Amino acid sequence: MGEINHFSHEKHPLKLIEDWETVLSVGGDNEEKKGVVDCMGCPELITISDGCAYGCIECGYFLHKTCAELPPTINHHFHPFHLLTLIVHINVDGWNCDVCRTIGVSRGFSYCCSECDFDACTKCGVAVVSKEEASIKLKHKGHPQHTLTLQLRRASFLCDACHTKDEDFFYQCDSCDFWIHKTCASLAPTINLPHHPKHPLVLVHLLPDNFYNFEYFCEFCERYILRNDWLYHCANCRYFAHIKCALNAPPPRDDEGISVATEDLLHFPMSYSFTDPLKLLYSGKVILDDNETYEINHWSHPDHLLILTEESQGNNKPDIDSSDLIEVCYGCVRPLSFPYYRCCQDGCSYTLHKYCAQLPRILQHQLHLDHSLNLVDTLGDEHYFKCSGCFSLGNTFAYKCESNCKFFLCVNCVFLPKTIKHESHNHPLVQLVKPKQLCRACTLFYSSDIINYACEACNFQLCMCCAMRSPHSLTHRYCKGHEIPLTYPPVENHPEDFYCDICEEEMHPKRPLYHCHDCKNSFHLNCISQMDYYANIICKGKVTVSYHKHPLTYVRRQKGTPQYVCSVCNENINGYLVLECRARLCNFNICYYCHRNKKW
Repeated sequence: MGEINHFSHEKHPLKLIEDWETVLSVGGDNEEKKGVVDCMGCPELITISDGCAYGCIECGYFLHKTCAELPPTINHHFHPFHLLTLIVHINVDGWNCDVCRTIGVSRGFSYCCSECDFDACTKCGVAVVSKEEASIKLKHKGHPQHTLTLQLRRASFLCDACHTKDEDFFYQCDSCDFWIHKTCASLAPTINLPHHPKHPLVLVHLLPDNFYNFEYFCEFCERYILRNDWLYHCANCRYFAHIKCALNAPPPRDDEGISVATEDLLHFPMSYSFTDPLKLLYSGKVILDDNETYEINHWSHPDHLLILTEESQGNNKPDIDSSDLIEVCYGCVRPLSFPYYRCCQDGCSYTLHKYCAQLPRILQHQLHLDHSLNLVDTLGDEHYFKCSGCFSLGNTFAYKCESNCKFFLCVNCVFLPKTIKHESHNHPLVQLVKPKQLCRACTLFYSSDIINYACEACNFQLCMCCAMRSPHSLTHRYCKGHEIPLTYPPVENHPEDFYCDICEEEMHPKRPLYHCHDCKNSFHLNCISQMDYYANIICKGKVTVSYHKHPLTYVRRQKGTPQYVCSVCNENINGYLVLECRARLCNFNICYYCHRNKKW
């Protein structure tokens, strides 16, 4: 029935509203009340679990479908003398339910005996179980091994279906200690949630066994999904919600205006791995003026003068981009770009970006608020420093705690943006420093302080590496001729499991991955592009090693081909610090990780 005439609203007929977005739009411009709709009969909130409602949009008058279809008269055992008639209370001082003893009800429906001044609220009025109904043995899919019997009285207990303690009529197992609410026994087999608009959610009484390989969490309360939980789920998207969480879900957040707020933010993932925040920060801001000194004495290189080299025309232009060799700045250990300082001494290859030469010598950082951080050169230290922001090792510039707390930050982590926009989340992510954080991408649990980007309102966080260092697409020799895009779940039309084509292990379907839709290849983020924990290390010259017959030379190259791999681990080494053999007819290369960790 799409439209009814109801005695409680005689001005206009009430139409059946099945489109939940219509209900959510009620409230106008008041954001606090938007989507909050009271039933004029009960009166309780109309929620997604009700499926549909009757309403008059013009007057803002709504009724639960069950309230709109209440019988006009009932017999009740609390008042067996007369029939009770359904009436509506409007603008009264208050009435009392003579069954549940609720007092001061201001409006809504009641079953009334005007002769005896007896009222029963609608919940008490219809909550009557007949002996005939209680005598029927129920066989339920949620407890198929035994029959269930409906009890004649209400009780408050912990339901084995929804795991909540509510007072309700209930079904009790005839053979074991299994109790469920009467409402839980009659749940809709499918529901549509605006939080997951692409597919309906299907009711299951156990977690399907094909999802046992990984841990899953409720989309709303974020609790771990147990195997015996009753759930609404979408198998294709691996979307799970406890039945109560799904049925009582608040309206989705209104994200209007978010795009305006994020216009000036950096958007991730980028087309490349974001490892050079200093270059982006100072891009276009380093201006050469007429009064500038082209020769400086820098504290990090006191023995020789540094000469400013700017981009020039003609044959005198420095050749820093013409080969696959990567020349790096001594300060940030990132590829050299104009303008930069170069040592004037013959045979000395010391180089420094102009902006790295002007880095502040002392600063405060939210990762270490107790003390100031001093810019130091760690080359003479016995051991590499470990950055507390990205965990990378380094041997050049670092910001070090002035109080010797053994706290270091590489210069790149110090100048990371405070707020970013990431494709994996609808809202901006703010840089936070919190221990015991679970990254939503790599699922690593960081017990110590680390830079992460989070939306606290949604309890969503990404570690810095996953937020910034996974590019939008990558190449791999398994997929020749095209790039492999970074893909966020769910992957459309791919209900089957994923297996990484490098490590050959099954992949968690709720985690981002690199997936080639043409070749059907899939890769873990860390398998196709490993985190370079030696990106802040400078090593130059030749070394003699025990595991290779020729001397090896430290070098960084960007060959632009995924075939440029380490001879030991077979990983892509484009841009990485490697040791290469330059002997004739010898193509041996070894990445610094394998060299340092003796992976040979």
